[in-house]
Amino acid sequence: MNVSIKIILILIISCFITVSFNGCSSKPPCVSCQGQNPEKNSLEAWRLLNLKAIQYYQQNNPKEAIKSAQESLKFAKKTFGKEHPYTATSLNNLAELYRIQKRYYEAENPYKEALAIREKVLGTEHPDYALSLNNLATLYFLEKRVPEAEPLYTKALAIYEKQIKVGKDEKVKANVVNNLDALLGNLGELYKSQSRYPEAEGMFRKLLTIRETSKGKTNPSYAQSLNDLGAIYFLEGKYKEAEPLFANTITILEKSLGKDHPDIAVVLDNIAEVCKKTGDENKAKAYLERANKLRNLKQAQT
Repeated sequence: MNVSIKIILILIISCFITVSFNGCSSKPPCVSCQGQNPEKNSLEAWRLLNLKAIQYYQQNNPKEAIKSAQESLKFAKKTFGKEHPYTATSLNNLAELYRIQKRYYEAENPYKEALAIREKVLGTEHPDYALSLNNLATLYFLEKRVPEAEPLYTKALAIYEKQIKVGKDEKVKANVVNNLDALLGNLGELYKSQSRYPEAEGMFRKLLTIRETSKGKTNPSYAQSLNDLGAIYFLEGKYKEAEPLFANTITILEKSLGKDHPDIAVVLDNIAEVCKKTGDENKAKAYLERANKLRNLKQAQT
């Protein structure tokens, strides 16, 4: 029997850094940025173009979102220069919008250009450089170019982990932790896709610890990590270890999302598969019946 352990769709932040419309994250400005500070009006105009792109994206208007992102890039190059951190941010944002629309070929060059600028201007230990590594790696992973994606992910991981240890600015560190959260999920999924389960387990364990510390054990994202780690245990044949993780996931989601939330059906399916493997058919049947009930309830509401 082919068993499918599923992700929690609504909770997944995906392989994938969401569009971020900030400039260089150093506070105060990094050495490379000093002397490049744009006038306040220019900076505000650039930010407004980025905001327009976000708004169009949220309104499900990808054509106008990309148009605004292109305008932001053109403005950044003309106003700040072709090798300014803000220009790198505009390139990254444009690439992200292409990537979201699965226009992977068009996304690659802007990602690479942003990476090159950040390497030259900010250096290879800057968190924004690590962000570009992660984004380009994600694109390669989506294109099934795993040999090219993995070293970029691991390089970004090393940068983030060092930043957390040596960083002094708490706001920057919080941003690094947020990006590390996404990166660990990405790398875990990459290892999982290659059936490298012990390595995937290590990434998901790290992610679980980070989310416990930063968000707490009652947060839905912590529940997502429990589900992901439980899925790895299942694939490794560690059924006794997987079952309590899925059960805990259900408990957290019931409290945070409500007992009738349709996403709980995914985890009910997962724990049912565990029960089948351990020979508890009655328990499996009960979980599946509840999962189907939640799905039917969702259909009735739509």
